Amino acid sequence: MNPEHGSAIERRRAAQLPPGIAALPRDARGYPISFVTAVGPDGTPDFTELDGPRRARAIVEHLCGLCGRTLPLVRAVIGGPQVVEHHLAMDPPMCVPCAVFAATHAAAGCPFLLMPAARFRKDRGTRPSSPLVAKERPQTMYLARTFAHEAIRLRLPDGSEEVMALCDRWTGLEEIQAGRLVDARHLLPG
Repeated sequence: MNPEHGSAIERRRAAQLPPGIAALPRDARGYPISFVTAVGPDGTPDFTELDGPRRARAIVEHLCGLCGRTLPLVRAVIGGPQVVEHHLAMDPPMCVPCAVFAATHAAAGCPFLLMPAARFRKDRGTRPSSPLVAKERPQTMYLARTFAHEAIRLRLPDGSEEVMALCDRWTGLEEIQAGRLVDARHLLPG
């Protein structure tokens, strides 16, 4: 079957995966399981949930949140306007090829990033969350590039702490629009 016209699974398998993503384990359908994806006791990944300790480890040890490899000098963060404004990300930074792939491949990337009408599947209101994390998916998502980040601990309203990535100045900014990256550097301070 022609991958252009096949099922979403066939298009995902046919997409040219960056080496880091290509090396990841796969679920029963063939989807790559990211470094920070939560995996149940039976080995089934839950793509709607992050593995908290692995997420924190990726931020602290400077590992790509998707492929788990050591981050190069230039790394990327994907998030909404709050991430861009505050330079603070709940999700770990990623190597640029992994971030670009996740943001631009509708059949193989992250559906949450690519569909503006996407919603969180789990009830976020029942779990403690940083005030900097949106309760709903932001209408606009960005891919921001930076040369550095540091792990910080942020105290949450319930008294617990969360590890987050505090990113250095943005060296590039692109808006994710229907699987395309559109230059948004004009939004960066001069």
